[in-house]
Amino acid sequence: MLTVSEFESVKAVKGTFQLGGVRMNVYMYLVDELLIDCGPRRLQKEIMDFLSKESYTQIILTHHHEDHTGNASMLSSEIPMYIHPEGLPLCRARPHLPLYRRVFWGSRKPFDAKGIEHRFKTKHHTFDLLHTPGHAPDHMALLEKERGWLFTGDLYVMSQPKSIFAFESIPDVIQSLQKVLSQDFKTVFCSHAGILQNGRRRIEEKLYYLLSIQDQVLAKHNDGKPASVIQKELFPRRHVLNYFSLFENSSKHIVTSIINKEGSR
Repeated sequence: MLTVSEFESVKAVKGTFQLGGVRMNVYMYLVDELLIDCGPRRLQKEIMDFLSKESYTQIILTHHHEDHTGNASMLSSEIPMYIHPEGLPLCRARPHLPLYRRVFWGSRKPFDAKGIEHRFKTKHHTFDLLHTPGHAPDHMALLEKERGWLFTGDLYVMSQPKSIFAFESIPDVIQSLQKVLSQDFKTVFCSHAGILQNGRRRIEEKLYYLLSIQDQVLAKHNDGKPASVIQKELFPRRHVLNYFSLFENSSKHIVTSIINKEGSR
């Protein structure tokens, strides 16, 4: 199901899923004939019907994950499509997704895009492109300085995550949060939490939370505690998504990503 809302001159297109006790929203944004992300394949009919009634001349993808690029193969031959250069080989390859992600979002076909890194212009807006890895190596945020808009993809999602995916890195997310907070913005357009008019404060909350978690993990690690013990002490509860993902999403990855990064220094 799709619902559409507007904030200033931005259209927010929300798709909602619920499966196995897991409920999640995913957003695309349309501004000044620019489409930011193109949604999961499971919503292909609804998204293509919506886009057939809209005017858009360019597409930019915040990163290559299937909930953001599921319909890219349907669009890339018709409309110029852009992604961070690190995402190009990932887009051209057929993804090998775990079963739960194929069931939840649907898979996607390979597609072609153009690499872009620094600045992106539409008729009325200029977007600075900020490379923000941690959730994905090709992840980008889009900053419109004059309007104080920051399109964050999956950089934010929530203020206090209790688990992350195996492919994510908390230290890299921290660096990316610090990077965007060095810029001036007010409103955050998140790909899962939607439009956050107090967006800067929400980004700050996430940064302070992750810095606190990182300090606690490293202190316990330096005391000789193994990752499994640290996980139980800091994150004693499990979430339904942990089981649904067969623990590809787990609090364990918060702990190990911090310890592994510290060990590589």
